[in-house]
Amino acid sequence: MHQPLNLAQFENENDTGAYILDFRTANEFIDGFVPGSFYMSRRFLNAPFCKDVIAESEVIIIIADKNTETRSISELESHHYQNIAGWLKGGFETWYETKNKLDVVISIEADELMMDMKYDDPQVIDIRSADAYRTMHLETAENIPVENLLFNLDQLPKEGTFYLYCEDGDLSLSVISSL
Repeated sequence: MHQPLNLAQFENENDTGAYILDFRTANEFIDGFVPGSFYMSRRFLNAPFCKDVIAESEVIIIIADKNTETRSISELESHHYQNIAGWLKGGFETWYETKNKLDVVISIEADELMMDMKYDDPQVIDIRSADAYRTMHLETAENIPVENLLFNLDQLPKEGTFYLYCEDGDLSLSVISSL
């Protein structure tokens, strides 16, 4: 039986190594999230490599919008994740209202990326399929499929600016949160 976790229980699960999966919308996640949490897009959850990143045996705690916790748990269980400790009671607002530390992701529009590329030399990574990349891509983008990127992180330079993009931003946000 899955249960709501008060803040102390949630922090205890986090301290013992549980994966924090955040099921809120992409925009909500970008605006602020619990440090170390993973943006769980439906595309990532349905991807064949998801279980290579988050093993079925991992302890999972959830952040979801109020009244969507049960749906998020059902989605995880349909993918054979059974080790779900619970969800943060009151959702992200509970974390935010207690003035706990937040993390953010910077999301930019295409025109901002083009401006950055004029004055800097960022590494642009297209995580779409090779077919989509061949059809159209940014001139300086390197095509690195998600699986290759996630399992070869040690090959990325430790310094510098990276931009990831995909079809709609959801999958790239999940990948960025896993980095």
